[in-house]
Amino acid sequence: MLSFDCQLPPQTVPLAVLMIGFHEVDISPPCCSVLTCLEPKPVVDWVRTVQKSLAQIESGSRYDVMVFDCRKERGEWGHLSQMQQEGPKALALGIVTSADIDGDQDKILEDNVGYCVDETLAPQVLKWVLQQAQERKQFLAEQERLRIRLDEAAYKIEMADVASTVLHNVGNVLTSVTVAANIVESVVDQSSVTLVNRMAELMKDHHEDLGTYLTEDPKGKRIPLSLEKLGMYLLEEQRSVLKEMQGLVRNVQHMKQIIASHQTMAKSVGKVEQISLGDVLSHAIELSFQPGDAEWMTIHRDKQEVPTVLVEQHQLLQVLVNLLRNAKQAMRQRDQSKHELTLTVHYQDEERPSVVMTIQDSGIGIAPEHLSKMFTRGFTTKKDGNGIGLHSSMIAIQNMGGSMHVHSDGVGQGATFTLTFPVQK
Repeated sequence: MLSFDCQLPPQTVPLAVLMIGFHEVDISPPCCSVLTCLEPKPVVDWVRTVQKSLAQIESGSRYDVMVFDCRKERGEWGHLSQMQQEGPKALALGIVTSADIDGDQDKILEDNVGYCVDETLAPQVLKWVLQQAQERKQFLAEQERLRIRLDEAAYKIEMADVASTVLHNVGNVLTSVTVAANIVESVVDQSSVTLVNRMAELMKDHHEDLGTYLTEDPKGKRIPLSLEKLGMYLLEEQRSVLKEMQGLVRNVQHMKQIIASHQTMAKSVGKVEQISLGDVLSHAIELSFQPGDAEWMTIHRDKQEVPTVLVEQHQLLQVLVNLLRNAKQAMRQRDQSKHELTLTVHYQDEERPSVVMTIQDSGIGIAPEHLSKMFTRGFTTKKDGNGIGLHSSMIAIQNMGGSMHVHSDGVGQGATFTLTFPVQK
């Protein structure tokens, strides 16, 4: 028997090994030594029959290595070794006698079991198989840790996106609030109401001969006409202040809607559910536009009755807010007095049933050479852009089983983003 080294790479999680067809006392001392030298010590189950092996696997036990005694009744193990467990398939090793090592038999055994080895070389090969299983398990464990870390990072990024979107939209509304407040302050500061007080003082000083003062005194004769004009000025001031105050109230309510919408959406973070695309689009519009935008932009909506789709509502909302914000910026960059934004949601049943949403703007458009790069990470045409928004939006839509495409006839011709989601029962 060849000598071998018991030192194998350390592993924090022990291997699960299923020994099939062996009695624990039957296994050779060198093979037993391989199992006992492994650190951490593997969890080994010993079964004698196919039925017990099937029961062991079907009970939910997951194995990293399965070792078959193929020196007798080898045909029974073929089906068992090919059973696909949940997760990665176990590495299989068949131990045979020297008499079984010929071309045809060896091929049959390898097709049915996997690795086959003469019993005299079993310790060395078993050590190698265990080492491969350890490395694979270590890799999968590290992969899972990275996945968890990526999920945590994605969650934090998503929460940062929520905060950023709230701050962005509330900041836009606050700009309108500040403008309205400054106008009200200016009107009140320059109000003609002070003239009323001056005229009241003049009339008070002449209260004993008020009739004569108002009809005969040159200054007094101007008071009735001044009061008439003053009344018109005060009515105009009142209308101006009232208009700005109404705008303030609308903007404050809009900020409350923004916060309430995000609070509602935050409750469904990570939750995949059947939802109406039209409802999510309505939320996105509330978060993306302010009342003052109606002065330079008209939104046309064509919302048909369509089936619900299976998506993650909060993530889709972030994508739509990003697309609507981009459309708004693109329209602002094009010098035009009035812009059109057309939003549609409709059903199509061509290759497979789908719900299609389009966002078509009348903005600056996209150059032909840039169309193929629009969803590439890091690509941007904005001076202050980072090239992440559209790329991450594309990935998010694809992860939800959908697709996203962009079309533009060129610079100055606007752009159309099309989102397609399959209808799933």
